[in-house]
Amino acid sequence: MIFFQLLTVFLVVNISLASDCVKRTYTADSFVCVCDADKCDRLAIEKTVKPGYIAIYDSDQKSDRLEKTIVPVGQLKNRIDRMMDNKFTLNINVKHLNQKILGFGGCFTDGAVLNIASLSNDLVKSLMYDYFGENGLEYNIGRVPIGASDSSTHAYSLDDTPFDFTLSHFALAEEDIKYRIPFLRIAKMLNPEFRAFASAWSSPAWMKTTLSFKNGELIGKPGDVYYKLWAQYYVKYLNTYLDHGVKFWGLTTLNNPPAGLRGAPWGTLGMTPEQLRDFVKLDLGPALKAAGWGRDNLTLMIHDAGAISMDEYLPVILNDPEAAKYVKGIAYHWYDRKYPWTYGTISRFIGYGAFLFSSEAGNEGVASEHLGDWGRAEAYALDIIAGLQHWSTGWTDWALAVDTAGGPNWAKNWVDATIVVNATAQEYYKNPMYYALAHFTKFLPIGSTHVETSVENARRGVYRVAFITSDNTLVLILLNMDEYEIDLTINGFAKVPFTTTLKPRSIRNMLIALN
Repeated sequence: MIFFQLLTVFLVVNISLASDCVKRTYTADSFVCVCDADKCDRLAIEKTVKPGYIAIYDSDQKSDRLEKTIVPVGQLKNRIDRMMDNKFTLNINVKHLNQKILGFGGCFTDGAVLNIASLSNDLVKSLMYDYFGENGLEYNIGRVPIGASDSSTHAYSLDDTPFDFTLSHFALAEEDIKYRIPFLRIAKMLNPEFRAFASAWSSPAWMKTTLSFKNGELIGKPGDVYYKLWAQYYVKYLNTYLDHGVKFWGLTTLNNPPAGLRGAPWGTLGMTPEQLRDFVKLDLGPALKAAGWGRDNLTLMIHDAGAISMDEYLPVILNDPEAAKYVKGIAYHWYDRKYPWTYGTISRFIGYGAFLFSSEAGNEGVASEHLGDWGRAEAYALDIIAGLQHWSTGWTDWALAVDTAGGPNWAKNWVDATIVVNATAQEYYKNPMYYALAHFTKFLPIGSTHVETSVENARRGVYRVAFITSDNTLVLILLNMDEYEIDLTINGFAKVPFTTTLKPRSIRNMLIALN
């Protein structure tokens, strides 16, 4: 079943509040919000703040999901008078401006679109609205696998006819035509700022040294027939999607090229740093440009792998001007990360003139065993904050939806997700990660500018990031991973310093209109 009719009918959904969450607890330390045919909470958030007031939005492990409080700025003096002995201080410098936001989103894997399509039409509308609608997360980024990823029912490419050197048998899969493309068009309808980027896990097996979807390299070397054919495969994909009404904003050179060299149980294609450099320089870059997909029409991002391999790959590519001239962005994954060292690695590459962007993040494990896990929400929030503090411009979740097993997944690489679908019960569950993401996606629209912050006498487990939006609203996002309340004095947010109290295991947004 698919929902072409949704493309011609405005997606009307019931609007409620996050406080209308239908809570359900499982074995984890927090709760999910259940959505079914009768009820689903929404994020009807007013993002503008009246002069003279501070808007506060709180989520926490125990009870709240984006609960709103309005505080008159005039009350702040009284608060600091009561807490003059507090030494933990945050300083905000709104004159020190850094990178701008490109966006936030998730991946339209085969498994995700199949899971969404397993719901009734009304629930499909509801779930898509929860991600892309005005009173949802307002996602403006979508990642799209080229062919199969591990989050597919089976391994395949878009041309599995051996030795098809003209790509005459290239064709989109049923997952593309019947599911993914309609959902991408719905996302664009719900959010006109929505943009998609594509990533390939593997070439067709017959192009590879292993003759398998798993692991191996392209036959030959960059500049030879198989590398040029692989570049034309990308061009064919971009053009075919365009014929179906979907124009891609971006493309990554290859998902996780190091994994194909070291071996992985899912689809991979290995490239060394030198192979990837020469592929971009000799094959992919020229092919894209010749086909009208040059820098002015497509955002090419390199790496698309864990930050742990950035030191190995990026200097080789970006120090070669003939390769670098095709590159606009650096994509990275959150896997193998270690805070804060990993993020220091990320920021070292900002001087090359390419933006940084998190292209994949996700928690592993059987989804039903982690329903309501607040620690996973904290992991998302910490990764986003740490990336934004180190020049990243956005963040991409893994599969938009999984089933209760964490699939489908042909490689049995079971994963958790922000939304878990229970097709049997015809309901879906919004994990705590959903509301953690809302603290960023709802408040940091495209073009928001990162401002410098610093701390004195820092408390372990408290993290922060601040931005100014295009309507001149200062947004401060605070994460407290401690089990206790923490008092924090803030300078540079309002006209006077003040102290705020962060609840245990909580995320807080504070908004003020700048004069």
